[in-house]
Amino acid sequence: MIKIAELHKLYGDFHLFKGLSINIHRGEVLVLIGPSGSGKSTFLRCINGLEIFQKGSILVDGVEIHGLAKERLSSVERNAIRKVRLKVGMVFQHFNLFPHMTVFQNIIEAPVHVLGFDRKEAEERAKVLLKKVKLDGMAGMYPENLSGGEKQRVAIARALAMKPEAMLFDEPTSSLDPETVGEVLTVMKELAGEGMTMVVATHEMKFAEEVADRVAVFDRGEIIEIGPPEEIFKNPSKERTRAFLSRILNR
Repeated sequence: MIKIAELHKLYGDFHLFKGLSINIHRGEVLVLIGPSGSGKSTFLRCINGLEIFQKGSILVDGVEIHGLAKERLSSVERNAIRKVRLKVGMVFQHFNLFPHMTVFQNIIEAPVHVLGFDRKEAEERAKVLLKKVKLDGMAGMYPENLSGGEKQRVAIARALAMKPEAMLFDEPTSSLDPETVGEVLTVMKELAGEGMTMVVATHEMKFAEEVADRVAVFDRGEIIEIGPPEEIFKNPSKERTRAFLSRILNR
């Protein structure tokens, strides 16, 4: 579903990714763990075309984007990135909802104006998605009247409204109060159970243990090890993984 080959990402003289490669299979849940600043968010943003990378390639469901040595994109490159973004939904840490729009409007805006959906079709899908994220009855509310967990579930519904082939989650619970984290994780678990291809950067280790098909450990721009969650959490092969898990799990 997603193939990353020899990915290089530079910020000025700082070389974050130095030839990172990984394949993500259709229907797989890949969870990314590792210290803050290790490259997890940048990795997700590269997949979705939000970050330009300098070398390598990313193939998403048959659409390929290549590394660029320049900041100015050609029309062909812009079109490839647009196609990738239509195939891959992304949920961020901070919701990014339109504050002047209701929950319902937030969900139907992009399908109507970007994908060209009939408004009635978009509205019917929005109703189904609100029920899926357990927010039916809140269609007319504005983001300022929602809890953090409710906002994040609207953000998930908005991403799903674009009918993506895969979903990327960048620390989706990191800015939530502890009591609302479970609301979001429940929705994500249900998506995983339905076979959605998902790449999730998170510090929620219990979620990773229960839901991931594979866990990739990031450190200093590298994937230092990758494998089934039971292998990574119970018998990690790298000392850096053991040190990270010791800190985050207090063991």
